Amino acid sequence: MGNQNSPMPRYHRIYLVLRQKILNGLYDESGLPAEFRLMEQYRVARVTVRRALAELLQEGLIYRRPGQGTFVNIEQVRLNRPPAQMCGLLDSLLEVVAGTSVRVVDFGMRSCPTHVREALRLAERDEALHVMRVRLHRDEPVSLITTWSPPHVALLLTPGALQQQPMLALLEGGGVRIGHADQTLSCCLADAQAAALLDEPVGAALLSVVRVVRDVDGNPVQWLSGLYRPQCYDYRMALTRAGEDKARIWLARDLSTATR
Repeated sequence: MGNQNSPMPRYHRIYLVLRQKILNGLYDESGLPAEFRLMEQYRVARVTVRRALAELLQEGLIYRRPGQGTFVNIEQVRLNRPPAQMCGLLDSLLEVVAGTSVRVVDFGMRSCPTHVREALRLAERDEALHVMRVRLHRDEPVSLITTWSPPHVALLLTPGALQQQPMLALLEGGGVRIGHADQTLSCCLADAQAAALLDEPVGAALLSVVRVVRDVDGNPVQWLSGLYRPQCYDYRMALTRAGEDKARIWLARDLSTATR
């Protein structure tokens, strides 16, 4: 199945594919294909298929009927599908969704990497506030957010407050006037730390967001790196056709995401 050199176990890759098909409605009450069909489709051994199905079973998305096959638990699928109002940009989305919580992994003044120091316009020996948080949805980790904040805004933040309110809300509540941000979206592989905190294998593909937030005067107040488990999100984009007849292109009107 696919890249045999992938660090992600084959059973887990099959689990993710089957899970996606279930949540997208491609498998319904009629059930999943028989084990031997899945073996043929993904070119794996029966033990690999059974381990993938075991993960779906543990998650409650499927159930088995002896002698009849494997079927989708429709009620559990409905619970895993995002309601319509759960839209927004990644961390902003999660901050307002019921059933999410935050665990602060690290909090303290640190010497920051060169690229962060330059983005925050700090002197070489300046320290910045390093905060690492894991956000959980229904007790499952969905994102790992690392931020660096310059000293003049670090005084507005405490570990306890960060477990109760979004960081930017705390800054704004302290008088910081947020103006705009530059953001880059890409993907990366989970290192040992991210893998442990997000319950993913080392080398698993993650969504990656890097953002520099500035106040209304253009001064940087936050550098953010967000790592997100891709199976937890859907990206939704509205496109508009624009331009001259010979150079018409698609323009993104808005971008939102939804948690699964």
